[in-house]
Amino acid sequence: MYLALISASGAPGVSTTALALALNSPSNNTLLVEADPIGSSPVLAGYLLGGRYHDKSLINLVDANRHGRLKSALAAEVITFPDTTVSVLPGLLHSAQADAMRGVWSSLGIHLAGLAVDDANVIVDAGRIGQHGSPMEMIVNSTTIAIVTRTTRPALAALRASINGLRQQLSATQSTASLGLILIGESPYNADEVAKVTGLDVIAVIPDSKDAKVFSDGEVLTKWRRRRSLYLRALHRTTWPKIEKFAATHQADWKSSLAMTGDRR
Repeated sequence: MYLALISASGAPGVSTTALALALNSPSNNTLLVEADPIGSSPVLAGYLLGGRYHDKSLINLVDANRHGRLKSALAAEVITFPDTTVSVLPGLLHSAQADAMRGVWSSLGIHLAGLAVDDANVIVDAGRIGQHGSPMEMIVNSTTIAIVTRTTRPALAALRASINGLRQQLSATQSTASLGLILIGESPYNADEVAKVTGLDVIAVIPDSKDAKVFSDGEVLTKWRRRRSLYLRALHRTTWPKIEKFAATHQADWKSSLAMTGDRR
């Protein structure tokens, strides 16, 4: 599975959700890629509390890709979480490096798709739709693109304003990725209402909970709270099966659009 997470507005929880899914992945080989062009590593600064010195970064792939060494360079740039089979490829050091990645995104996306074929789970934190330096050329190779959003009116308005542009990009590249939503909570609008207003199916709903600070800030919960957390329960038990079912039952978004309009292109 090659899953790309993206947002239409600020701070819906993309980075936190990406890490939460990675650490709850059913695969024995999971890679989280921090590809938000804004730069920095939310995982290392938040979840790992900024306590790990490293010199790993996406930007180190630029020269390697130029010399045909992307595969070996990628393996050297990841950091594995202790006592897991989950690794993270840290993001750019700052946003000014995004332009240098333009020649890398496509090659990296093809390579990540190959990893997914080999039974790895690849999860990409791709930042915001339409953002300068967006890794769109990488995520068009994904199995599924999930737009992470809250269900407030401003969030849904931003989402509706972004969908057409995203669909046009997927159609122009004839991407094989299916397109859906991961909702953070169902307040004030539920999944059915959001699907109706956006025209996109909901992949999964993750509770909007303070327990997400486990992943965003490295917060440690008591055993009592962990056992009773609806947020953690959803991640442990239901979210991945829903993602996998969505990927198996939904075709590429541009193909779905053609089928709806009767276009036989």
